[in-house]
Amino acid sequence: MNSTIYGSDLGAPWYYTSAHSLIPGIQDKYLSLASPIIMYWTVSLFFHLLDNYSQYPPFSWMDVERYRIHESEEMKSKNKVTPREVLGAVIFQQVIQTIAGYWWLPDDAHHSTTMSLAEHVQAMQGYAPSVLRVLQVVLGDVTAARLMKNYGNHLLYWVYWWTVPTFQILLAFFVIDTWQYFMHRLFHVNKFLYRHFHSVHHRLYVPYAYGALYNHPLEGFLLDTTSAVLAEIISRSNVRQTTLIFGFASAKTVDDHCGFSLPWDPLQFLYRNNARYHDVHHQTYGLKYNFSQPFWIHWDIILGTRWDKPNRPLAAEKRALALTEAKRQAGSPSPSTDSNLSEDSGVALEVNKED
Repeated sequence: MNSTIYGSDLGAPWYYTSAHSLIPGIQDKYLSLASPIIMYWTVSLFFHLLDNYSQYPPFSWMDVERYRIHESEEMKSKNKVTPREVLGAVIFQQVIQTIAGYWWLPDDAHHSTTMSLAEHVQAMQGYAPSVLRVLQVVLGDVTAARLMKNYGNHLLYWVYWWTVPTFQILLAFFVIDTWQYFMHRLFHVNKFLYRHFHSVHHRLYVPYAYGALYNHPLEGFLLDTTSAVLAEIISRSNVRQTTLIFGFASAKTVDDHCGFSLPWDPLQFLYRNNARYHDVHHQTYGLKYNFSQPFWIHWDIILGTRWDKPNRPLAAEKRALALTEAKRQAGSPSPSTDSNLSEDSGVALEVNKED
């Protein structure tokens, strides 16, 4: 079997390029450093426009006001920091992250994406013994040998080009989630850490998109920067994978703080850890819940920190409830508001005073 050269006649997948950089003239290392910043401000700009121009097309056509989590006035009255201060703190944190990444990430000449296709085919051969062993354990020696003889090319191709890279990316997400959950929770449990560091982020009682990375610089380094470094080390991702991982994580973090519960937002549709889920954590009643960020909620479920009560009403729902209550107290007939309330509002004509 060792004399067999697998995958040599299958070429490379669509995403492979032999170019030394994805964008001519820009090292992949620099693209990896830029991707989270580009994604952060691109997604933030979209939600900033959504927040400030929701009454104008095309946003008005989407009826986005129906999905606003908090009234716009709440941001001014309840948040304890100005947008300008948030902007400065976020830019400062991104400068720190970029410097740390520049120091940590290897130059392009030292990562595997500069390998030629022939070198990748050679590296693919190293997976053959492991694939054979797995097949032997699952299917037995005879069937495993037959599969490797007849389909070894395709098996190695899919393992090398798709299974392993996908696993690396998912593992990186898991590492980021795990590190940030336990560090985030520690910054809440430890009163000193909360009072002097994490309380900075919670000055945003009403989160908004570009405030996602508004943190104390030390906390930002320990949670965000360190989790990214650990994810890259443990998953053994190359610099092009980190471009995808860091960029996606940045966009997801912004989306989680966007202030809208949008049913057509793919990130909110695919992830239970979304804007409405994380908004609970920013409220006084939810400070001890929903620590998970930015991808999955498994640690909240396993460790019992998931907010399991019904969601509070959205801004439009609270207005409808308040109107109904006012009409009831005035003694006039109140129209049914059932069609205007989301099924998971979890309240029966009750406006939460704390919101």
